[in-house]
Amino acid sequence: MSKNEIITGIDLGSSKVCCLVTEITDSGNIDILGYGISPSSYLKKGNVVNIEGLTRSISDAVNQAEIMSNVKIEEVIVGLSLVNVDILRNKGVVAIPKSTREITGQDVDRVIQAAKILAISPDRDVVQVIPREFIVDGCEGINDPIGMIGTRLEVDSYIVTAPITVLQNIQRCFQRADLSIQSIILKPFALKKILLSRDEIEMGVALIDVGATITEVTVFKGNDILKYATIPIGGDYITNDIAVGLRLPFNLAEIIKRRYACAQENLASEKQDIEIQSIGESTTKKINQKELASIVEPRVHEIISLIKKELDFEDQKIKLAAGGVISGSGLLHIKGAIDLAQKILGIPLRGGKTEMYGYDQTFNVCLGLVNSVASQRHYEGRNIEKAKMGISLIERAKRFLREYF
Repeated sequence: MSKNEIITGIDLGSSKVCCLVTEITDSGNIDILGYGISPSSYLKKGNVVNIEGLTRSISDAVNQAEIMSNVKIEEVIVGLSLVNVDILRNKGVVAIPKSTREITGQDVDRVIQAAKILAISPDRDVVQVIPREFIVDGCEGINDPIGMIGTRLEVDSYIVTAPITVLQNIQRCFQRADLSIQSIILKPFALKKILLSRDEIEMGVALIDVGATITEVTVFKGNDILKYATIPIGGDYITNDIAVGLRLPFNLAEIIKRRYACAQENLASEKQDIEIQSIGESTTKKINQKELASIVEPRVHEIISLIKKELDFEDQKIKLAAGGVISGSGLLHIKGAIDLAQKILGIPLRGGKTEMYGYDQTFNVCLGLVNSVASQRHYEGRNIEKAKMGISLIERAKRFLREYF
């Protein structure tokens, strides 16, 4: 990896577009150069509903980040949530050139490309390839084979596919914003890098990401993806009920939810301190948190019940020894939501928060995207240098044996 490489991550959400510009040093450190946030309501449940609107939101977020960082952004890594996703298992195999026998980054790229060759419906396309393990000359369980000596390289991988028209519409938005997509990563696999510890992953953990219009449930155990499911509702489902129940504009209902919502009526205050003005009324009135909770609690309960159904905990309990982690703006801002979820799901839960670089949770996905790419590139570069050093030592040993024996 070259020194001071610029990597830009874009979190394409249902309520906002976030852009984060970073600089990666030769030592692998990540420096934040700038960021941008633009409201967006043009991506619903993973589908583009307004190409021009989404293009503007992407351009606005990128322009803010460019001004702050003084960097011209041309290529980005995109994190998003998609419905109708299939995750398949497939293997790829390539031969290592006899001239060197040394596995390089190019060989890894070739074997990953080979893993993409599988029979899928013509209306679907590959979004992402997630290596589960590499196999060198029959030796399994290798996380990174670069620098090793071998004649045959295999990869056992997960292949993520999605409807091709959905991907083409997203691609078109970035093209109109004069941006090139370097890669697309589903949000749970980006969040895994910064929200989950190695011990949690090894023990088995559920990552529950509740967004505005989509809830994603992913179960990780070691190198395996035991479960991936999407539920087509999120935080907007709660906001909409507040808007209808209190006759408020949707934007105001969202503000009320973030400031005062409580997921359990018994924890809510009865103090009349929430001032609202309903549609069609000329004066304001005050309500208490308990009245708001009577609207919020059933919706939160419903979302968590759907999560429980997807996870099927009767079969998953042993595999979820580390419990679960809840992320996303859909539930984290609601008082008592995690406690309620823990009661319903019957496993230990914590909020998915990170203190990385002092940024709030708005940039969790962007940080995960950048970390995924930066660690991979730096690790490859470091392994190549180690491999070269190893080959040099081997050659010196051969010369020594020839000279003295």
